[in-house]
Amino acid sequence: MNTRRDLFRIVGALSVAASATAQDNLARRVFDRINELRMARGSQPLAWSAAVAACAYEQSRRKALLRFEGHNDPERGDVAARLNAAGVRWSACGENLFMEKGWDDPSNLAVVFWWYSTSGHQENLLNPMYTESAIGIAEGEDGTFFVTQIFLTPPAAHELTRNRH
Repeated sequence: MNTRRDLFRIVGALSVAASATAQDNLARRVFDRINELRMARGSQPLAWSAAVAACAYEQSRRKALLRFEGHNDPERGDVAARLNAAGVRWSACGENLFMEKGWDDPSNLAVVFWWYSTSGHQENLLNPMYTESAIGIAEGEDGTFFVTQIFLTPPAAHELTRNRH
């Protein structure tokens, strides 16, 4: 028999799932816009990586929760350490971060911020060495969006073979 408490649990779970889906949709829109800019500037589009998306989301989630500055998580380290801990193989990696409050949809603002704020952000966006990427978005309790994009170059096939022995 379903109790009122069971109903609240179900509604709560559906709310979390809907929120995650909305944030995934935002992340994909930012990602698609970044690829449009890359192609307009002569770089190949990035391939979406589910494993990288999980890392990017976790960084955004922890930034929303802990509110630490910069790229280094005080417990999990920099982007390279976080990718390694998650078992994501790479030969080069980079990261762009963005946070904002007051917009219902931060997707275009994130792209513009990364494009114009610093040469480092733009270099990551256009770097032809990066072939895989993903974006993770988390929203803090106060409505602040935390957006993380991680870029990577997978290891060369000969590196994967060499490391198996």
